[in-house]
Amino acid sequence: MSLKSGFIYVGDPLCSWCYGFSNELEKVKEHYKDEFFFSVVFGGLRPYTKEPMKDDDKSMLIGHWEAVDERTGMPFGYDILKPESEFIYDTEKPSRAIAVIRQLKPDDTLAFFKDVQIAFYRDNIDTNIAENYFPLLAKYGVDEKEFADLFESEQMKAQTLSDFQWAQQVGAKSFPTLALQHDNQLYAVAIGYRTFDEIKTVVEGILNPKETAN
Repeated sequence: MSLKSGFIYVGDPLCSWCYGFSNELEKVKEHYKDEFFFSVVFGGLRPYTKEPMKDDDKSMLIGHWEAVDERTGMPFGYDILKPESEFIYDTEKPSRAIAVIRQLKPDDTLAFFKDVQIAFYRDNIDTNIAENYFPLLAKYGVDEKEFADLFESEQMKAQTLSDFQWAQQVGAKSFPTLALQHDNQLYAVAIGYRTFDEIKTVVEGILNPKETAN
């Protein structure tokens, strides 16, 4: 199998269903690691938000998070959604933080993506502050100053925006989206949460259409 074929994951670190999907996604990456490349693209769920969340938005998110917890068992903290919280739900900054790791340690992109998700959803860190990512860096051997400098750079801002634009161009509007690039075609194998077994069935149908038809 040529490594010219591969998976393109379009997600957002502050998308709760992307967080719920993270364990299944790891299984996909591990299962097909010798056959396909794997790349991460940021979809841009709520980029460039400037104002703190309103109470109605917090109530809506609590419902979403509870549904993800019930379906997937992923742990959530809810302090960041308390009435007194002034958290600004800007998904560009955590995407940009992951873009830094994608440049410095490309093989660790998905692992760092999940670490950011856990830090936000379980531990409720403020993902708008560069220093809040520092505790995650040591395991990847990334220097804090190098990370901070890149995080604030115009280069990383432009790369993150480029991801958002690509996702829009290909019509990836629901997150998570997992696509398979194969034989010069792009196939959606998961739009929204799906288990590894469900994805594997779809992928095998793409790779072996005659066998599936029989």
